Amino acid sequence: MAKVVACIIARTVSTRLPLKVLRDLLPNKSMIEFLIERIKSVKAVDEIYLCTSKENVDDIFEDIAARNGVKIYRGSADEVTERLISTGELENADYIIRITGDNPFTSVEYLPKQIEFVIHNDLDYVRVVDVPIGATPEIIKLDALKKCHAEMDPKVSEYLMLYLFEPANFKCGIIKPFSQDFSHFTVTVDTKEDLLRSRKIINLLNEKPESILLSDIISVYINEKIENSTISGGGMIKLPYDKMIPFEEFSFDMERRKSNSKLLKLYE
Repeated sequence: MAKVVACIIARTVSTRLPLKVLRDLLPNKSMIEFLIERIKSVKAVDEIYLCTSKENVDDIFEDIAARNGVKIYRGSADEVTERLISTGELENADYIIRITGDNPFTSVEYLPKQIEFVIHNDLDYVRVVDVPIGATPEIIKLDALKKCHAEMDPKVSEYLMLYLFEPANFKCGIIKPFSQDFSHFTVTVDTKEDLLRSRKIINLLNEKPESILLSDIISVYINEKIENSTISGGGMIKLPYDKMIPFEEFSFDMERRKSNSKLLKLYE
């Protein structure tokens, strides 16, 4: 049976919102602990790791991992792929789930379907599409991750998605949970305003971390007109080597990738 390991990528270093993953979303519950609680609710995940660096500034994750009953791997500060691959090899995993620590509303409700989809169809990479930015976990076959790592510049490993979600090179799959496209929304946390927005969502829904569904968040965005919930159509997207492209151009390229991937629809 295939082994699936969830890797939560987290560091204390962040420019726009220092120590963001350590900031509270609930009283006495930090963003990273909120996310861990959500991932732990998915029974199809065999192990959960906090993947951080060996730098002293990240020592605090040792305590967080122990306190929350998950494992920890500490590796390169700069090469995210090294941490993912090393964790996978440590656990003899077949698949890695890549989750970033500043995405507290990662859509755990679709993870069982993602895992089943990637294994049953022998895919290299699966993501959820047409959902808010910061909502999709990425499931990656470890062998595909190693191949990608061998071919890419380690300096751009934070842009791993752009290299793996490429149907010309890998067997990609997409899960589409809604008939509408909600990718203009965002649930990621990069700024103080994002943090305040996330707290407001939690207060409005009044649910336990593992019970908050992406569909509920989208409903709140639509019905409550939450501030700072959308990506401006005129915005710019940063690519490897500091290249910037318009959001519309990025969206067009994502459509190309989606159209050449195996599709699983979760709606009628």
